Amino acid sequence: MITLVVSDIFGQTKSLEGFVNELDGSTAICSPYPFRQGHLDRDESSAYEQFLETSGHDKYVEKVVEAISSKQPDLIIGFSAGAVASWRALSAMPIKSATKLIAFYPSQIRNHLQLHPKCDVDIYFPYEESHFDVKPVIAHLSDVNGVQCFRTRYQHGFMNALSQNFSAEAYHHYTSICQQNISQAIKLKLANRRIKSGLELTM
Repeated sequence: MITLVVSDIFGQTKSLEGFVNELDGSTAICSPYPFRQGHLDRDESSAYEQFLETSGHDKYVEKVVEAISSKQPDLIIGFSAGAVASWRALSAMPIKSATKLIAFYPSQIRNHLQLHPKCDVDIYFPYEESHFDVKPVIAHLSDVNGVQCFRTRYQHGFMNALSQNFSAEAYHHYTSICQQNISQAIKLKLANRRIKSGLELTM
């Protein structure tokens, strides 16, 4: 069981590593930056500038495609720009490349509503976004087969300790949900292995 965690514009920070350490199974991190640690201060505007200068959205999609191809994850968990990059990457790949995508506050997804990843997707939107109305985006995506949308009561960045909108309550709640998804995926994988082994024994 492999989980790929795709970071937001802050990259592979200590807080993201802390999140990863709470998850069971084998876990890999994909970041837009070539260096291990990402943007370290709490200034989101300068973090976004660094993201655009170092990678940008399109290059980040390419990097996520490479990570998916290399790691072959069962589950992908993406945050903000990383959630959108995962949505786009999974839509561009010719075959089903993961069992599920869990996407947290993917604001740029509003520009890619025509895309459909070849796996189940759970999207956790913030209560509101400053640049657009989340309600019509949620309404559109909720009609897509395999996509579930949830409008939380928190603001964009609630899972990131470096964000001004970080919520410890939300972090613990949604980390638990991610872990539940991993546990379910592990059980499903084990069950499929038993079925396959049983079929091989009867052949």
